[in-house]
Amino acid sequence: MRAAGKARRSIVELGMSVRDRVLESLTPSYSTLVEQVRSIVRTYKNNFEALVSSISSVRGLDLLIAYIMLVSALSARRALGGEELARLAASFEKHVYDAFSASRVRRAMEEAGFDRDASNSAIFATARALNIITRKYKSPQLWIVRQKRISEFEESIRRALFRGLGGSGVRRGVKLFLRLFIHDTNIPLAFRIAYGQECKKYILHGDIYTALVTLRSGAFEDVMTSTSERARARIARRLVCEVRGGSKCRENVVMRLESVRGLVRYVGKISGDPVLYERGAHEIGYRYCRALRCDECALRGVCRRYTFVIVK
Repeated sequence: MRAAGKARRSIVELGMSVRDRVLESLTPSYSTLVEQVRSIVRTYKNNFEALVSSISSVRGLDLLIAYIMLVSALSARRALGGEELARLAASFEKHVYDAFSASRVRRAMEEAGFDRDASNSAIFATARALNIITRKYKSPQLWIVRQKRISEFEESIRRALFRGLGGSGVRRGVKLFLRLFIHDTNIPLAFRIAYGQECKKYILHGDIYTALVTLRSGAFEDVMTSTSERARARIARRLVCEVRGGSKCRENVVMRLESVRGLVRYVGKISGDPVLYERGAHEIGYRYCRALRCDECALRGVCRRYTFVIVK
């Protein structure tokens, strides 16, 4: 089905045109630091020793990585909005200006409006991870630079930051940290992953917004799995009902996120760039799909507009 392929391509293209929400919310000085790191990695990606030397001399990079760890730890509890991230980034830079300190980070999080329990949990997790990583690799940036395999990097993040625990929330936090360092459009410190085929092995988290866009747009329709077949069948019955004018046609087609997450991940994989697919689908879902702002959406020309599909 060509329409499904067009939808996937459009989602990936949008993902290329927008920034990851965490990076978009950074302060100007941190954004400049991101660009500096990206430039260094692109310049020295074929000269490991020069890359390590240049990266090691970048002032403040360790604190930026610590900040992303903190955000990842917080995201394990719940997804964070853009305004929350912007407040946290500003207060973090203000209070944690030269070294990571639990008391300084606590002041920053209090100023940004985070409750004490969430703050203490995230601070403890971040401090523990930094301690483990620094003992083994000397610095968090050298830990990331040495990563070669997504699966190993992902497991390393899980062990260091989340004590090896699992669950949907932890997975969200792990994926957030992972994707920010494995793609050229983010902070490609894990350059062996970012500039090779390994990046395409990224398995997206699959949140409600990404799932909504994948299903409503029809980006899944050419996938031949039992889950996609069931989804197509339910959508088809709903469309036939509309044609016949049945009284039940006002009912939505409700799908559980856990039942379609595997399908959403597979669609991201076959899109060709799962990081960009996830970014684009989340952006569309968050800004347009959840509020049914279809006429403003970048997908409006290729989307199936199955707006009766609800994901819970």
